[in-house]
Amino acid sequence: MAMGLGVEAEEICKAYQGGRYEVRMNLYPPCPEPERVIGISPHADNSGITLLLECGNMPGLQFLKDGKWVTVMPTDDVIVVNIGQMSEIMSNGIHKAPDHRAVVNRLKDRMSIVTFCYPDSSINVGPAKELISLGNPPLYKTLTHSE
Repeated sequence: MAMGLGVEAEEICKAYQGGRYEVRMNLYPPCPEPERVIGISPHADNSGITLLLECGNMPGLQFLKDGKWVTVMPTDDVIVVNIGQMSEIMSNGIHKAPDHRAVVNRLKDRMSIVTFCYPDSSINVGPAKELISLGNPPLYKTLTHSE
């Protein structure tokens, strides 16, 4: 991510060295009326990075693109990497935290394993210094952790 932004990896890596990681396992049972149900409501993750492993071949993850929901088709042995809001802040908006949701299926279960990666709570999270200049001001305030 740092290479893609053209910044020193140290600043971004340092933020995650003592970070918090949460794993969640999801089961979406079949629903006879899937058009009336949302598995997870539309949102953008507040993590830095989210890793999603689809278990099986049942699609259900959708991203909002150009005002339309696009289904992500599961692929064997692939982890979907999703940029969260903390990474959007660190990249000064270059990387966007996409709106996404999970939908259910009429006939089959859908299972997934999600890992949320959060920056260290002792680190102030703000746009990377190398991305800020007179012509490119910070788009986000620096967030601080308070006990």
